[in-house]
Amino acid sequence: MNGGLARRYARALLGLEPDRSVLDATGDELTRVADAFAEPRLRAVVLNSGIDLDARRRIVGEIVEQLGVSTDVGNLVRLLADRDRLPILGDVARAFEAMVDGALGRARVRIRTAQPLGPAEKTEIVDLARRLVGLDVVPTTDVDAELLGGVVLDAGGTVYDGSIRTQLARVANEMAGGEG
Repeated sequence: MNGGLARRYARALLGLEPDRSVLDATGDELTRVADAFAEPRLRAVVLNSGIDLDARRRIVGEIVEQLGVSTDVGNLVRLLADRDRLPILGDVARAFEAMVDGALGRARVRIRTAQPLGPAEKTEIVDLARRLVGLDVVPTTDVDAELLGGVVLDAGGTVYDGSIRTQLARVANEMAGGEG
């Protein structure tokens, strides 16, 4: 249920941004605000119904001001606070990011490798990801030593696993099946 509600707020914010060149900046601001309000001590205050609603609203307004976000993002956060919907702020940020990616014709791709990538390797893997998904990609890279080697690409839930760990598991399964 919160997913649909979060998408409605994200769509409304997207509709306020007629200039496509500011969509990424708006998304970055929204993510930054969501991260700030996810901080456990702050979250405990702004979501505590035992604290006067006006006091919580003032705190939210002060945090928004300190973060120096745009008027549209600030108004969205204040609206969520007024409607007791701050818990979905992270969902709104993720939904907005996905909508911006769709509007700009790109996909987010998570690249996991056993070792950190050098610039040339990263460029090569990003090019591969671009060919696989057929869109421009926004890559994030993670190091996962458990992969042993190779690479795993996660493009919007579609996983391309070229890790040595998976290849070894596949060989082990084939060997176990061949003995029976």
